[in-house]
Amino acid sequence: MAKLYKKLMCAGVLCGMAMPALAVDPAVLVVDFDQVLASSVAAQSGTSQLRAKFDPQTASLRTAYATAVQAYNTQANAAKQAKPGTPPSPALQQAAQRVEQTQQQVQAFNQQVSQATSYVRTQIIDHARPIAEQIRAQRKALVVIPKGEAVASDPSADITGAVIQQLNRSFPQPSITPPQQPAAR
Repeated sequence: MAKLYKKLMCAGVLCGMAMPALAVDPAVLVVDFDQVLASSVAAQSGTSQLRAKFDPQTASLRTAYATAVQAYNTQANAAKQAKPGTPPSPALQQAAQRVEQTQQQVQAFNQQVSQATSYVRTQIIDHARPIAEQIRAQRKALVVIPKGEAVASDPSADITGAVIQQLNRSFPQPSITPPQQPAAR
């Protein structure tokens, strides 16, 4: 029993000695890509560019949609006041078409905004990956994973700040114009 106790104590001491080395040089590093996409200079630049390009159109489309819906509601209320059996007026049909056209414009616009936003995110991630790989190699870690994929991690394994610093120096401004897709034949 005493020998077993001594062996367990030795194993505990050895494990305790190995733990600080693991904390200093973790085998797994983490990057908080949400933070990179929110606070890097490239992310801020991309957001500013997207707002400058799309905010005026957003306001214009909101106004157009509200006007079209209001015109439709006015015509629909007039139709409710008409005698039963009266066919819908051409004005009601035109108002319904304007609402539908405006909805289509909004959908096309939202798709354009979504593509531009996705392109900005992709550029930032594509530039952050080699930086994370360089840091991984310098620290002799085995892998870098997104922080959101880790159940828990030691704060010393988080390289987000270092990634953002290097990204800010090497990639300050993304493009908001996605490359043109080849036309389908």
